[in-house]
Amino acid sequence: MLADWRQIAVALYDNVVATGQADHVVSRALSQINIADISAVLAVGKAARGMAQSAYDNGVRVARDKALIIAPSDDHNDAHDWPLIPSAHPVPDQNSLIAGQQAAALCQSLNDADHLLVLLSGGASALMVAPHPPLTLDDKIELNARLLASGGDIHQINAIRRLVSQIKGGRLAAMAAPAQITQFIISDVENDQLSSIGSGIMAPDPMPVSESLALIDTLGMADLWWVADLHKQYADGRMTPPLSPDHPLCDKIDSHILASNKQLIHAGVIPDILSSLFAGNDQHSKAQAPQIIAYPRLSGEASVMAECLAEATISAVNQAGKTVIGITGGETVVTLPHDHGLGGRSQELALAFALAFKTAMQGSDMPWLILAAGTDGRDGPTDAAGAILDSQMPLDIASAKQALLRHDVWNYLDQSGGLFRPGASGTNLADMVVIIAGS
Repeated sequence: MLADWRQIAVALYDNVVATGQADHVVSRALSQINIADISAVLAVGKAARGMAQSAYDNGVRVARDKALIIAPSDDHNDAHDWPLIPSAHPVPDQNSLIAGQQAAALCQSLNDADHLLVLLSGGASALMVAPHPPLTLDDKIELNARLLASGGDIHQINAIRRLVSQIKGGRLAAMAAPAQITQFIISDVENDQLSSIGSGIMAPDPMPVSESLALIDTLGMADLWWVADLHKQYADGRMTPPLSPDHPLCDKIDSHILASNKQLIHAGVIPDILSSLFAGNDQHSKAQAPQIIAYPRLSGEASVMAECLAEATISAVNQAGKTVIGITGGETVVTLPHDHGLGGRSQELALAFALAFKTAMQGSDMPWLILAAGTDGRDGPTDAAGAILDSQMPLDIASAKQALLRHDVWNYLDQSGGLFRPGASGTNLADMVVIIAGS
């Protein structure tokens, strides 16, 4: 039974990843515009290569010096000759800085006769950086690490990134003015807020500067050496603020969300897959099909979310009196101490769920399974997308608790065989969780 559940959970993951692939979502979007007008292409993010290739396959043709792809890897055999900068994620590197400079140069080369196609996906914030002086790349790397460990959500994190960037918060769009801009987006952020996807390189910033500056204190980074100077630069007008929502340039930007976590995970994929799995079986088998249940969206601390999911699952099984299955998505956070181990938010969520479920169901032999993973195929700075755990796997409660306490879940799960390693997916739609439990 658990082997069948594992197949169902992985099939659900694969379905969401496949539905969010660049080839068909970009192809469909391009059919709605006049591609002959496109004179420049900027693709940046974890899905940048696939989105650029799809654009080319569907007839987009621009000069080599009017194109730029910024992606995590240079291991490619693309059919076009558009230049590619292999950059870093989640921690920016020297190539990220070069990428930011070249993206700015491309945009500054445009005029009112140009139409720029921007192909944007999650991960762009680290893959392309341009810290505003006096910040250096090292300062940006330190800030990025502090932000990722702060426990702030993606909207708070990217609000601060926009403050200290020369290209984010719509500033890259201002460099491209007066060119027309169309951006196609594969979203990895909750509510698909344009200013948070890639820190809004082509979108205005809805948060006032004063609120964004206050977040530096809120997230515990007021000790960084440049913070006082940043306040002064904004106060005396030496720092150009992000683009405001009422700026006239916004009229030249046409944005389209092609795929997102919420769209795909709550688009009926569970009924579709379960129908195919039980098609052709006898009526008794169909009656035993799992009952689909609703979970809240993923948010907040991963371990707290895990406990919420465990409680909801146990309650649903007790009410249904049969096997239940649920899927949800979004993005949790993990607040890291200075001294921590290796892992990721999906790995932490899965292990915390296992502990919570086992603790609550002491003495019960109720079977359960959880798959928690990043749809890009990577969870934190590890080689795993997340974890897949079930009730038959050995769970050393003391060791698991210690792994969670030290935020060193990767080592624990690697030793216990719980890591989920599907490989890079070519897209980025935040995280998803599949849970199956019951008789």
